[in-house]
Amino acid sequence: MDKKRRESALKTNLIDCSQCGQKVPYTIWAKRKERGKADWDKCRDCTATPSNAVRTIHAVLGLLICYPYIGELDDLWRPIDASGQLFLPGERLCGLKDCVNCNHVIGLKYAKKPKQITDFELLMSMVEVQDYNKRTKTK
Repeated sequence: MDKKRRESALKTNLIDCSQCGQKVPYTIWAKRKERGKADWDKCRDCTATPSNAVRTIHAVLGLLICYPYIGELDDLWRPIDASGQLFLPGERLCGLKDCVNCNHVIGLKYAKKPKQITDFELLMSMVEVQDYNKRTKTK
């Protein structure tokens, strides 16, 4: 029966992930199998590994290096510890709710203070971002 499902999936160009059942395009499945990957029959979500650091460039603060929390999250995607309490509660400068970089949590006493910027620097960074968005906009 599994062989019949695979044959019918080939006709529709979608194949089920062997772990979660998500539909994977046949072309991706064939390329992975051709390369000899061990997990060729799984979707991208099932083969993902946790990230150690996420680098983002903020318009005002510059380069931000965030460390995602590897553990349990509550309903609002905030990190919680084993007892169910919020881990490093507070708003993040980077905007990522699961970031555990102490320098990004607003209100922590032991975190480094963020870079202080002038109004002129803020204005120039906003102009630069708008210019970049105009240049990269595709029609």
